[in-house]
Amino acid sequence: KGKFHLYPYQLPSLDRLDQLMRTLKRYDESVKVDRQKPSAELKMDDPLWPGRFIRIAIWIPPRVWDGFTTITLRRQVVEFLSLEEQAGTESIPYEALEMIISLIKCFRNKIIAGPVNSGKTTFANTIVGEQMLSATNALGVVMIEKHPESTLPYHIKGHRIVPVKAENSELMDVGIESLRHNPNIIYMTEMRYNEWEFFLWSGSKGYDGITGTFHTVDSEDIPYQGAFAVYTRVGGELKGHLISALQACELVFIMESVDVEKESKKRLTRISEICFNEEEKTVYANDIMRYSPKKKRWEYNDQISPEFLQKCERKNPLATKKFLDEIKMLAKKYPMEESPLKESRRSQLILQS
Repeated sequence: KGKFHLYPYQLPSLDRLDQLMRTLKRYDESVKVDRQKPSAELKMDDPLWPGRFIRIAIWIPPRVWDGFTTITLRRQVVEFLSLEEQAGTESIPYEALEMIISLIKCFRNKIIAGPVNSGKTTFANTIVGEQMLSATNALGVVMIEKHPESTLPYHIKGHRIVPVKAENSELMDVGIESLRHNPNIIYMTEMRYNEWEFFLWSGSKGYDGITGTFHTVDSEDIPYQGAFAVYTRVGGELKGHLISALQACELVFIMESVDVEKESKKRLTRISEICFNEEEKTVYANDIMRYSPKKKRWEYNDQISPEFLQKCERKNPLATKKFLDEIKMLAKKYPMEESPLKESRRSQLILQS
């Protein structure tokens, strides 16, 4: 939403630059920046917006050339919007509100994905926030973030929210320890290598209510990409990691940034169920909802796998029934003309190797 601006004044000396960095590092005394660790990220409270923060990224030589030390300050713009407010921004259609609300009440493990500035973090906040707002009792919510982005603890009260800050080296251990708090929701705002390792481990162990965000646009290949991230970090067998990812990842929401009448808008373009046939060694994304640029509207598919519906039924029978009623009504009115299935060739190659 914002624009970057160069600092309008030239620093008079390198000593003044060092003084500025020392001042910024006071906001997080654990941060060290030197030639052995030439980059760092931290945050400071925003003096203009109570409850929000400014993210600071520092790069010094040898990460950059001598004389090109870079300090970037980004004001937090992630906010909480309800699903109804998302519909008001035209990110989602009003017709699908009840269907999406019923679906997220089933607490399936999900990834909200999209490119940079697609609105995926804001939409992930919407999903997790709606789960809390629609709950009839207090939920346990563990939020695991390396660099905190979510503002949910400031917006939604009455729940047992545990915002955890974890470095890469400790994220897996902290994630496992967080399960002792018996959370109903586990929320990771940015899925990288270590976050994927915990997502795969917890999801394959049968934990549900896990939500994460990820930079990609292909629903069908997300389990493969998550498995490859873990394989890159810890080694082992890629096929084993992929099977864990297919057990853990159940739903994918794809967000995109589109230009509408010379204005950039965020749009939910796909909701996909991840389907894994272990006997045939095939992996598909089954689109439940998809935006059609040709028709300039959303289309729907009510052919959901029995395995997915059984998981939903066990978690929340009433929400499952409501979801089925809504998706059948939408699919009848706005049917998906092209096939809702898209195969993951990458996953198939690994599974059949």
